[in-house]
Amino acid sequence: MMMINNIKFKLANPWMPIIFVFCLSFAINPVLPSGGVTNAQSDSEVILKKVQTKFNSIEDLSADFKQSISEKSNLKGKIYFKQQDKLRFEMDNVLIISDGETSWNYNKKENKVIILENVEEVNHFSIRKIVYDYPEKCILSSGVIDGTSVLTLIPEDSELNFNSAKLFINSDDLIFKAVIDDPAAGMIQLDFSNFKINQDLADSDFSFTPPEGSNIIDLR
Repeated sequence: MMMINNIKFKLANPWMPIIFVFCLSFAINPVLPSGGVTNAQSDSEVILKKVQTKFNSIEDLSADFKQSISEKSNLKGKIYFKQQDKLRFEMDNVLIISDGETSWNYNKKENKVIILENVEEVNHFSIRKIVYDYPEKCILSSGVIDGTSVLTLIPEDSELNFNSAKLFINSDDLIFKAVIDDPAAGMIQLDFSNFKINQDLADSDFSFTPPEGSNIIDLR
């Protein structure tokens, strides 16, 4: 199922959509729009409650991911998650790790490490904000496309900086595909596969020691 002062969440950042969808995949709150419950809203609530139940059973999780913009692949790699708020992204030349308090962004090609403190004002990995605040700011609806349950989120204002997000949910209540309409980047598609749940991932997988001789930019 990530925010220096007044910087808004922007899906145009190349790896932000991955974080957004991955967090929503396993931790969406069952929140409905105000103004009464229609049948479509009721269906959305059922789907969200299933996802919430799935999240409650997960201690850690990993998956392969691929991101495409306008049908052209631009990112792929592996993502790891562990309760609470621990994340690890492995890509060809970039390694991004968060232990829930500190984040490290390591560019292997440049041998450069950027270190950030995970406070809300500067945290690029604001998982809790994505998980618990964003769904409350969206109009939710559900449907079926080619036999697959699809949950659609449409922001009620411009704060979230995307037009819509369609989340495709498999029979295990996991999101395996998402299509995000981003006003800056265009249509972004994310595909997740090879899910592995509750592997007892080590906490050491979510900490990082900069390599000797690397260029360290510490912004804490």
